[in-house]
Amino acid sequence: MSDLDKKIFGQELVDQAAQFVANMNGSAIPQLGENRKKALNFLKDHGFPGPRAEEYKFTKLTKAISKNFDLSKYTDINELPQELINDIKAKHEGANVLFFVNGKYDTENSIVVSPTEQLKIESLKDYAAENDVNELFKDDSDPFAAQNNVYANDGVVAQIAKGKVVAAPVICYYISVNDGNANHGFIKNIYVANENSQADFVHFHLSFGNESTFINESKNYIVKQNARVSLYKIQEESPKAVYIGNTKVYQERDSTFSSYVFTLDGEVVRNNLHIEVDGEGCESNMYGLYLTKGKSHVDNHTTVDHRKPNCNSNELYKGVMDDQSRGVFNGKIFVQQEAQKTNAFQSNGNILLSDDAVVNTKPQLEIWADDVKCSHGCTTGQLDEEAIFYLRSRGIDKDKARSMVLLANVAEVIEKVNLGWLKMEITDKVIARLNI
Repeated sequence: MSDLDKKIFGQELVDQAAQFVANMNGSAIPQLGENRKKALNFLKDHGFPGPRAEEYKFTKLTKAISKNFDLSKYTDINELPQELINDIKAKHEGANVLFFVNGKYDTENSIVVSPTEQLKIESLKDYAAENDVNELFKDDSDPFAAQNNVYANDGVVAQIAKGKVVAAPVICYYISVNDGNANHGFIKNIYVANENSQADFVHFHLSFGNESTFINESKNYIVKQNARVSLYKIQEESPKAVYIGNTKVYQERDSTFSSYVFTLDGEVVRNNLHIEVDGEGCESNMYGLYLTKGKSHVDNHTTVDHRKPNCNSNELYKGVMDDQSRGVFNGKIFVQQEAQKTNAFQSNGNILLSDDAVVNTKPQLEIWADDVKCSHGCTTGQLDEEAIFYLRSRGIDKDKARSMVLLANVAEVIEKVNLGWLKMEITDKVIARLNI
């Protein structure tokens, strides 16, 4: 059967990917060439998630992308207003600040203050010239991960040196802009924390312009023995932005990885977080807060795969849905047979502020070991009327009481943030988003 005879979902996107590869003429990273071909072949064979795809059952990304974007060529816009750049740099004085515009690394405006013996930033092209990166991007089981592998042209590799603590946070701004036409960007970055190192990464996702934006992001975190990494992700995409992000984490012995995801805006947002715990004594923390209103749609899929004994994982995700918006949470915990004495806990809580708001939640727990402590659970409901009544009995008006109860609920996630300045900024953003 020829490619033309195959009936797959998302054929238009597959055709655009094939056209993109045909037009490249060797301009992309040659070391990823073979992997790119495999990814394209995967798309030709499997297409994109259709209505019956279990992993995308509640999130119709294929339709959202197909209706607005021409992915057969690169987006040409790669400049930001200088005023915006100056404001961001002034806001984060003393920090490492990296800019990415429509998926492309802006070397001219990025600033690295940490010494190179602590933090090394290099292009993915340069890194790939001396290292085998195909292993990091070989997984094409997810169609959008395969799509990223097809389009990836460059990115950065950030390495924390062995035994070093990077005191200044590494702040990355992923900014999408358009000039009146729908645009897109593909991001592929690698972050390596070598043995006994420590660093905080803060990622801000923003989009500007009146037209639609599509962002497909791939990030790999390699956390080596006894390293400590915190990743903070603050998403404030435009109401016309479609975003999908795949974050893959590999942990070695005695390492700690903590993820904090705050999704405050966007038309359709899908966050995939996969943590492979492949060493004893590891700790994995996953915290998330998603706020939806209007017709926005936010989907968080998380997986933690415990493969070795004596490890801990903690997960807390909360959502607040208003108007006609939808939230989705799917959290998977796998405990392999070798992973004895694993402690794994997961909790998901949701509040619906409107009769038309919807949430779909699916916690999953699969255990093959017998000496473990694991639990998972989810709750969905309205605001606590008893708490509101109590506050009103103390002389607080109804709107104020409602706001206090709502903020107290989401504060449980915000309080997990360990950077003081960021905790204050997120609190302000959440208050503004919830109109409280």
